[in-house]
Amino acid sequence: MSRTVRVVLIDSHLVVRAGLRAALREDGRIEVAGEAATGQAGVQLASELQPDVVIMERTLPDMEGVEAIRQIKAEAPRTCVLIFASAWGGLQVRAALRAGASGYVPKHCPLGEVRTAVLRVAAGHRALHPAILESLHPLAESSPLVQSLDLLSEREREVLAYLAGGATSKEIALALGVSPKTVENHRSRILDKLGVSSTAAAVRLAVAHDLIDAYALPPARRVPAPAAGGDGWPARRAIGRRGSEGGTRLRRSRE
Repeated sequence: MSRTVRVVLIDSHLVVRAGLRAALREDGRIEVAGEAATGQAGVQLASELQPDVVIMERTLPDMEGVEAIRQIKAEAPRTCVLIFASAWGGLQVRAALRAGASGYVPKHCPLGEVRTAVLRVAAGHRALHPAILESLHPLAESSPLVQSLDLLSEREREVLAYLAGGATSKEIALALGVSPKTVENHRSRILDKLGVSSTAAAVRLAVAHDLIDAYALPPARRVPAPAAGGDGWPARRAIGRRGSEGGTRLRRSRE
């Protein structure tokens, strides 16, 4: 590949971004064009820069990884997304690939393998680390359980993640900017789709099969209730760690 591969990094940890930036710059074929600490800032940066590759962590402070992938691909269709994750499961990997990700590598792998993965996806190929492929092997596409889990919508998965974190329906309603009745309707549909009779059973099933990261989002009770919107319910706000940094465009020259 003769042209330079332009990369945007999206990770909430400054030290991770610094390590990736240093490792990628060791290869003259790769240029780090920008960085972001949150999903929203990352999507905006990808839209502005239209990079060849985005390297992002699976769990972002303000956005689900799958949703971030979808938004990046919508704003920058030619950009390849490479997930850089510390933990993964077969269903999570499949969801990322279906959303448009081109590759998935673990954070514990040598940084040289990350450089190889970047060049591979930029060339139009998939880049799945052997450990990631191993997690996919046991999953049968025709499995009734897999099909049931796939039936859950993104909002239902979001509600289930809050339930797994211990939030009540009222707290989830405040966090998502909907009514408690809407949350209860989501809960009912979740139980029906998964074929279980209790919220606890639904949470155990989803966590056991890596449908959600039970503690990716903290309980909504840790977040002060936002002011009510025009309809009496609070406007939706992001829950999770607040990113201390937004998107950063980097100069094209290497120092």
